[in-house]
Amino acid sequence: MKRKIDEPAMHRCGEYLAERGLKLMCAESMTAGFLSSTWALEVCSGNYYLGSIVCYDDSIKKNLLGIPQSILDAHTAESIETTLALVEGLEKLVADADVYVAVTGLAFDSPNPNQHRPVGTVYYVFSYRGKRKVFEKHFEGNAGAILIQTCNSIYADLYKWIQQFN
Repeated sequence: MKRKIDEPAMHRCGEYLAERGLKLMCAESMTAGFLSSTWALEVCSGNYYLGSIVCYDDSIKKNLLGIPQSILDAHTAESIETTLALVEGLEKLVADADVYVAVTGLAFDSPNPNQHRPVGTVYYVFSYRGKRKVFEKHFEGNAGAILIQTCNSIYADLYKWIQQFN
């Protein structure tokens, strides 16, 4: 398990986006801005990274990104369904991007009595030109280790996935 950001993977992904003129926008729940902070470390980020909406609290998910309360009630904030709804809301809110990433998950125990997924369960969705890819991952360690593994996984998976379209 890597305990640090995989800078070569991040750079490879960022360089790919920059070379093709693709703009990236993120919606972050579990990562709470950590993913955004790591993208800012990538030397090409000024050429492709638009930013991130941190939607850690459900009120932001609902009020800014339009996630229906019914999805949160039925599936919890840390679910595939919520992550898909986040990417859809992000696409409506920020039309200037080409590539969208939404991420939710559990970096520590949830106080929600309806949440039965284990700590380390992470969901993220990529969207590009109407195509979507959903990922479910299971990481181990403390909250910091889970966040780092999540970011590293997003860099690697996004780079691999987006290549099929360009």
